[in-house]
Amino acid sequence: MSAEHTFTMAATWDPASKEGTLRNADGSLSVTHAGAASLGGKTGAANPEELLLASVAACFVQTWAIFLAKLQLPIEKPALDGSCEVDKDPAGGFHVTKMNLAPHVPAALWESRRADVDKTLALAEKYCIVSKAVKGSLALTITPKPV
Repeated sequence: MSAEHTFTMAATWDPASKEGTLRNADGSLSVTHAGAASLGGKTGAANPEELLLASVAACFVQTWAIFLAKLQLPIEKPALDGSCEVDKDPAGGFHVTKMNLAPHVPAALWESRRADVDKTLALAEKYCIVSKAVKGSLALTITPKPV
């Protein structure tokens, strides 16, 4: 198996309706997106900020599950809550300033094996592909594609 993996996403935008679509290569993800209502967009569709948060949350919970199993911590169905904050960017527009993930940990497990839980969370943060990308290890290139 190659060390490099490529994932694709097609995105469209209709300025008249102020919404677009996102679709992955095999069609297992097809979603309408719009700007956040709080930023002048509209309700009824996922916004880019939610989609970014969803990517981080999905990657983190999957990665965390791997380390929960390795350290044999009894959380059968790992879950978390996530939030992100957006504020004005001094350079113009807005930017995501903070993301917070709140993994659900049973109180008894937290009390009895806190060091192990902390270790699984630290490992998930270290190895989650998407959280590493949002922390700044991502090389973004923009190459026009004449069609």
